[in-house]
Order: sequence, then structure tokens, then C-alpha cells
Amino acid sequence: MEQGTTRVERWLDDLTLAERCRLLGGASSWRTHPIERLGIPAVKMTDGPNGARGEFSSGDRTPAVVVPVGIVQGATWDPELVGRIADLLGREARRRSAHVLLAPAVNLQRTPIGGRTFEYFSEDPELSAALAVATVRGIQAHDVAVTVKHFVVNDTEVERHTVDVRVDERVLRELYLRPFEAAVCEGGAWGVMSAYNRVDRDFCAANRRLLTTILREEWGFDGFVVSDWFGAHEPVGSLHAGLDIEMPGPARVYGERLEAAVAAGDVPESALDARVRAVLELVERTKAVERSADDREVSVDDPAERLLCREAAVAGMVLARNEGGALPLSGERAVSSVAVIGANAARSRIMGGGSSALRALPHRSILDAAFDRLPGVRHEIGCRIDRNTPLPDPDQLVGPDGAPGLELRFVPGDDPDAPAAHETRLAESTVAFFGTVPAPVGPGPCVVTLRGAFLPRVDGRHEVGVIVSGRPEVWVDGKVVVEAGAELPAGDEFYGFGSVEQLCAVDAHAGEPVDIAVTLPMARPFGAIRIGLREPVDEGGIDRAVEVARRADAAVVVVGTNAEWETEGHDRSSIALPGEQDQLVHRVAAVNGRTIVVVNAGAPVAMPWADEVAAIVIPFFGGIEMSDAVVDVLLGEAEPGGRLPITFPRRLGDAPAWPFYSPRDGVQRYGEGFAMGYRGHDRSGVEPLFPFGHGLSYGTATWLEPTVSTAELGPHDEAVTVTVPVEAGRDRDATVVVQGYVAPVDPPVEREPKALKTWRKVIVAAGTRTEVELRFDRDAFRRWDTERCGWVVDPGDYDLVVAASATDERGRIRLTVRGAP
Repeated sequence: MEQGTTRVERWLDDLTLAERCRLLGGASSWRTHPIERLGIPAVKMTDGPNGARGEFSSGDRTPAVVVPVGIVQGATWDPELVGRIADLLGREARRRSAHVLLAPAVNLQRTPIGGRTFEYFSEDPELSAALAVATVRGIQAHDVAVTVKHFVVNDTEVERHTVDVRVDERVLRELYLRPFEAAVCEGGAWGVMSAYNRVDRDFCAANRRLLTTILREEWGFDGFVVSDWFGAHEPVGSLHAGLDIEMPGPARVYGERLEAAVAAGDVPESALDARVRAVLELVERTKAVERSADDREVSVDDPAERLLCREAAVAGMVLARNEGGALPLSGERAVSSVAVIGANAARSRIMGGGSSALRALPHRSILDAAFDRLPGVRHEIGCRIDRNTPLPDPDQLVGPDGAPGLELRFVPGDDPDAPAAHETRLAESTVAFFGTVPAPVGPGPCVVTLRGAFLPRVDGRHEVGVIVSGRPEVWVDGKVVVEAGAELPAGDEFYGFGSVEQLCAVDAHAGEPVDIAVTLPMARPFGAIRIGLREPVDEGGIDRAVEVARRADAAVVVVGTNAEWETEGHDRSSIALPGEQDQLVHRVAAVNGRTIVVVNAGAPVAMPWADEVAAIVIPFFGGIEMSDAVVDVLLGEAEPGGRLPITFPRRLGDAPAWPFYSPRDGVQRYGEGFAMGYRGHDRSGVEPLFPFGHGLSYGTATWLEPTVSTAELGPHDEAVTVTVPVEAGRDRDATVVVQGYVAPVDPPVEREPKALKTWRKVIVAAGTRTEVELRFDRDAFRRWDTERCGWVVDPGDYDLVVAASATDERGRIRLTVRGAP
């Protein structure tokens, strides 16, 4: 990279102080400043971990491939497959002309109710680490930089911008830092994103111990660190800590404030140049100069990429229960009629909410796929699950001219009736502007207007709900719902910038337009609007669903959450299913002995009916091909390959971190220590609903006695190998995930009862035997020594545990580890 290095040094020599400071602060929501006189292009960034959104948050968003979310990828237990998904993400980022993809998200799933639990891979650091490495390599193969996020212990949305996390040093090193360490040291990550929260009093974006001591000095990181959006607070501490880029723009911390700090002598120019060099090297690594001629965003709908998404959705789908061979719905137990029930059957949820949400390529619901592929399908919703008033379907929205879609206009200045600089149509009644508006509008103040109408489907009293960010005027059916300039109570939508939902009743008739009009003045591009429409309440939904189920050979009940319940900005308050879904399942199961529940949620939910139903399938939020993947599994055309990457507790109070969930006086103490997730259940003996690593196969497999390559790991030995013979039944292939845990015997310091260290996922052909080998490297036995400030391996005895899940052990082998000679 001699040519690039030479160019970086030349740029550094030629940049003025003002230009260097400007280069470190964002120019807009998604771009850094170009320095045109030197030929330095802007660096463009885009969200996120389950697809490349592009420049705009709403309105003119580019349709994108939505891959299965992080928890689904975690459930695959397959780094090779996750690497292929990452390769697709890299291609998608290039199609958006982005140089940086804000991914992967590798925080641990400390609690089941975290608003972003669906974005993360696992509660386990080693599983998360392996998938993080695969993701980093796959994306960066396309000259697109990753930002491994959110560094670090950003595991909840409660007080996320200010909370001060306190965690034991060993726990921090051995659990929460592990995925980041692997992404940097093994994956070669070019970028890291600092978290919003504080760690030991200092904001992560100004935490020198994290960004310099650990990240750069200990791990040898040579890339850039970018703040989470609005996560930087002051220039001097951030620059000294090692923050290279403040986002978004216009800069509030770097830029002019940083220039003043340098001029005042608070920041030496040598420290400034170190940060500038990191940004210039990012320009080189992503070939931004060579790519600057083409800045278009394009959308590609490739059948091969859809097949990959479908493969991943199947591989991460967990068959949690299957009593009496209720599944598949084919072969000797084929059915002639199926009741497909639930709100998420008709509106299946392929992703969560927040910054990872995209405008997806066309995709169909589980109900659509069922009508197409299952016999005798009848459908009832049963009950509603929405947190806010639901968004109308696209075919219910028309503009002032009666054409499809709401009319969205951008008018420079402050006169909403002036000519628009840009017009477009919205297929949904929500739009947000967090720093970006279409280029023709220009940088100054503008007015956004939204005009059109809802087309109700039924007669009766409808409820309209309005959530805003900013101070718009909102009219519905000729009445003012939100007065111009009104300051509404704060809610938690739109990342916490939205208002509490404002409700009004409208007497409407099917097919007759209900007019809506919104005028939103914006001094800067920051504002949002969401208008929902709830049809008249139908009290008999569950009764009708029960009758449909009673007459069917099998009942498929699709339960779950949606992007309002699981989203960046707030955690769930409970793991209970929203609405009356539990009652719906209880009653359907009472009349149909072949009730199959499909759990379309991004994180664990309580299942008080689990013992009453015949089968439970968990696809989580499975991306654009999720619905057909679900039917593939229901019919037995595909093998459910997933194993849980997170523990499903029976109740929220059973989650080991729950007693330490709420911050006190702004401080959140990780009081459970090592006892997080399955480690905590091992220690307490509290039985989960479904354990970490759990998942069933349609094929049967017999595990034989494991053997070990040696009974002793000497001081110069690198690893030991455990061999597990597995035999598949004669009927069909079996998917097996052989999990290897290390359990210290009489350790000299506190250790977890056992910890996952290695695994192998294999498909054993029907009627054959496979020798599965698990390699336990010497690092599998290491722990952090706080006195030596480094990793050590304690000599002594360890049990190598072979298991099908955290609670399903298939064998233990004692190993003696010898210390240094």
C-alpha cells in the first residue's frame, strides 16, 4: 500500500488546520467532509447489520435485501454461512455507494428484553466472536469498512445515552470484550463504533482506556473509531481518548470547536494528526478516490441472493418442540386442511425497528406462502398485537389526486404553499428526517408537507394515532389533531425523539377517503411523522379463530412481536406476548391437538402454553425469505437447522441479569458477574423454558461415547481434540450441533460452572455414522488475571463437556492442564 501511504502523508502535509478539524466531523447524517482542493472525497456510511439502507431514513429509501437479523445468524451456529451473508452485505453496501457499513452489532444478549437483542448474535462471547470474525471478513472483502459496534457494554436501551456501566474487570474481559477482540485481532476490522453509555464514569466516545489502551495498544487496532450518532460530547477528551470521527454532521464537537481547542493549546497537533491519519487511511482502504465518480444508489433483486437468504432463514430456524411427530405436515401424517391464525401470519415481521430497519425488497407473508403451498388454508387474525395504532397497508393510501401513495413535498424556506424543490410519493404513512433531505432542497430551512387520504376497509369508528418529532401541524378528516408549534409530551418512538401518540376518533365508511394533512417546518433536517389507523374493535376474533382451528387437520398459530415492540430506543417491559396472544394459543390448542406455534419474534418470549401445543417453531425475524422458509420447514422440505443462541427463560424474573437490570442513580452494575445467560442458570439451578443451544431435528441421531486425544495438555501443547461419533437414523438426514464446553474443576478463582468454547455443526446422512471432532485450543482454558493485567492458564483439572445444549450433556472427559515448565 506504498502508493496509498505516500498519498496519506502528502494529504497530511497539505491540509490546513481548519481542514483537518473539519475532516473529523460529519458533514451530514451519513457523510464526512470532502476536501475538494486536495481530491479527498467524502466517506459515505450506511446502516446496518441486516441490510444496507442507503442515504435516506424515509421517503426515497432504496429497496434493499433484508438478510436474517443477528439473532437468526447466531442461531445458525455456522460461521461459513454467516460469512456468505456478510459477503452479500458487502455487495449491497457497494450498491448504495457506501464506503462504511455500520455493522456488525456484537454486544451480548445480557437480558431477553433488550430493545436491540434481535440485532445481536448471542448471549455467548465465543459464538458471538466467531460470527463477528466471519462478518468482518465477508464485508471488508468488498473494500467496505465495518464498524464493530457498540464498544462496549451497550446491552440495554434504558438511559442508554447517559448510563454509567460498572462491570468487574474479569467479566468485562472474558465476556463483553471478547467479540470485539476477535473482530479486531482475528477479523482485521477496519472500524469500531463507540457506544452511547459510560463505562466507569467516562463516556465510551471519550474513554481513553477503551479506545487507546485496550483497542489500540493491547489489540493492535490500526483502523478508525466513529461515535454512535450524537454520542460524542466534547472535543478535547474525545480526541485524546482516540475518537477519530464524530457523527452525524454538522459537527457539534469536532470541526470549529476542535479547531479552537488546538489553537488554545489544549490539543497538540501531533494528537490531531493521528486522528486525521486514521480517516485518510479509511479513504485509502475503501478506495474512495477511485470510487468517487459514481455515487448512485441502485437496488438489485437477485434470485441467487434470495436463495441464500432463504437458506440462512432455514439454518437459523429453531424447532423447539415436536411432540408425536406433529411436524412435518407431509408424508405419513400429511394434512388436507390447515388453519393459519394470528396477526403475524398476515403481517409477518422480517426485521426489527430502529436504525437497522430498511425499505425491503418485495416479500410475502407467512399467510401468502401458506395459501400458495399448504392445502385447505383458512385464516383468522384472532387478536391484535400493535403497540401503537397500526400503519395502514400501502393500498389504503392515496394522494390528493387519488393516485397511490401519500404526496410528500419539500419546500425551501418557510412558506408551505411555495413551489416544491422535491416531490415524491410514500407507500407508508411514516417518514423521518434525521439529518438528510433530498439534495435539491438545499442546506437551509425548509417545510415538509404530507398530503393525501386513508381508504378505510370497513364502516365504523376508526382510531387515528399521530406521533411526531418536531412541531408540525396535523389535520385529520378536517380536524386539528396536533396544533402548529405545540410541544407534546415525550415518548420513546423515533429513537426517543418522538412524542407520545396523540389519538382521535373518526367515523368512517369503507372506501371513502379520510383526508390527512401535515405541515412540518424544519430549521434543520430533523423531524418525523407517523400516522396510524386502527379499525373498529372486533370482539369475536378469538372465537372465530377457534372455530376455524376446530375444523382443520392442523392449526398453525403465528404469534410474536413487531418493530414497535422490538426496536432501538426502548426495551420491552416484559417477555409476555403482546395483546391476547397467550389466550389465543390456549384456546386453539384446546380444540386442535395438532397445534403448531410459530414464534415470529426477535427475542425470547414467555410461552405459558408450551406444554399444551404439539410443536413450536422459532424463525425470529428471518429476512425477506422468512415466510417461504417457514413453510419449507412446516412441510419438511427443509431441515430446521437452528439452535438457540440465547436462553429462553420461563419468566422474566428467571433471567440471571434481571435483578440488576434497572440503573440506580444513573449507574448500572452488572451484579450477576459471570452468571449471565446459561452460566447463570447453571449456577442457580433454575430450569429455563428452552436452554441455550437447544434445537430439534426431523432426523434422529445417536451420540456415542466421546474420546479425547490425550488426557493431559502439556505446557507446550496447543490443543486437544475430542472425537464424538454420531449415527443418524435410516429415515432421513439429521442436523447435529455438537457443543464443547469447558468446566474448571476446583479453580483457584471464581469461574463459571461451564463455558462454551468450541462446536461443530454437521449434517449426518441417513443411516451413516460421522466422527465429529472438537478442538479445544489452549486459549479455551484461559482467564484474565487482574494482578498481572493479562491472560493466564491455571494448571489443574478441567472437564471437557460434550453437549447438545447447555442442559443436555452427552459426556464429560477429565483433562489435566499443566502449567509453564
